[in-house]
Amino acid sequence: MEKLIHQMQDEKTGVPIRTVKSFMSRIPSVFTGSELVDWVMANLSIEDRGSAAVHLASLLAAYGYIFSITDHHLMVKDDASYYRFQTPFFWLSNNWEPESVDYAVYLCKRTMQNKSRLELDDYEAENLAKLQRTLSRKWEFIFMQAEAQARVDKKRDKMERQILDSQERAFWNVHRPPPGCVSVTEIDIKKACKAADTSPKRKRKDRFWNNDSLSSSRAIKRP
Repeated sequence: MEKLIHQMQDEKTGVPIRTVKSFMSRIPSVFTGSELVDWVMANLSIEDRGSAAVHLASLLAAYGYIFSITDHHLMVKDDASYYRFQTPFFWLSNNWEPESVDYAVYLCKRTMQNKSRLELDDYEAENLAKLQRTLSRKWEFIFMQAEAQARVDKKRDKMERQILDSQERAFWNVHRPPPGCVSVTEIDIKKACKAADTSPKRKRKDRFWNNDSLSSSRAIKRP
């Protein structure tokens, strides 16, 4: 999958990525579902658009390599909906399984940001309430971490923040999927990749909210 994603991100032969002007705003680093399906058919010699090409694209979305910027569905639609490539930092093969504390910090931080696009959905609000009960002894630490992250976020460039927000949300859609979505994280992706990975074992990464060196692929064009 990752080899295919690298091909899709090629500057010359990959999926066309652009910044789209919307009403009073700009949507950076996106492509449409139809463009992705077109690329799959042209480069992988797939003739069945309706099922095979869309199915392959949706598998990439289910595993978190591609995500919709407008909804939580872990699939690709063959239409004008916009998608982004996930930064490699958030790939399943590059991350440990996040803990409940990580998720609680993320949700708590969202409640501190006065932006409609960051408001918690009903299932997220329910999850936050449950986490607050089960992690009550750690809640002061969680709240402090969320506050620290929110302060850092305010200092970021607007478009950079918009992209990072979508990346974080897509990451948690894979690891804490919305109701009705199938979770792919039941498979240990790192063990599955271990046979093919001959590089030295990576050191455990710092928690992603404190990492200022998020990988920057062609899909993530910093202004």
